[in-house]
Amino acid sequence: MIEIWEAKINKEKTYQLPIIIPLVIYHGKDRWNLSTNLGELIVGYENLTEDIKKHIPNYEYLIYDLSQYTDDDIKGEAQLRIILTIFRDIFIKDNKGIQESVERAARYLKELEDKQTGIEYFETFIRYIISARPNLTRENMEDMRENVNRIYPEGSEVIMTIIERYREEGRQEGRLEGKIEVAKKLIKMDLTIDEIIEATGLKKEEIYEIRKKILN
Repeated sequence: MIEIWEAKINKEKTYQLPIIIPLVIYHGKDRWNLSTNLGELIVGYENLTEDIKKHIPNYEYLIYDLSQYTDDDIKGEAQLRIILTIFRDIFIKDNKGIQESVERAARYLKELEDKQTGIEYFETFIRYIISARPNLTRENMEDMRENVNRIYPEGSEVIMTIIERYREEGRQEGRLEGKIEVAKKLIKMDLTIDEIIEATGLKKEEIYEIRKKILN
């Protein structure tokens, strides 16, 4: 709230503050069970005198607990349904359930007339899922791609691009690990730093760090 007010003041050079209604969108694993009254969350607030209370912020905030929403409860434009659905599912569904959520999102995106916007939105959506669910396997991603391809081919191409990118990152990581192993052996053979750089292509700082770990 303060950040919104500060932005308003800085942008418009005014000290007339807009009304803000606090809203919490919750999508955790468990049901929301905290009070929606700020004062009740402050330790000892109820024991304060009215003279003290008037100096302490207290308000009622709205809560939307998405974990309790069914598919029928989630309505609106395609983008809104997608984001609310994945927020609801991301921490409570298993990998199979997440795949089903992605397929549902693909069906929603078919409703969009602007295909380019749909593709960009889908890519952002997939990247969020991967970052929030690091336990998704390549097999999960391949299954997801195949299923989405039957519903929303453009989305399948997005997933394929991301899979290929991760494969390349994996290959790069594998090559780096190989270079590190070679460097370790050369360090133990008492080769000079310059000789190890020439043999592995690693940076001088990286080799010093590897040697430090070996000596420790």
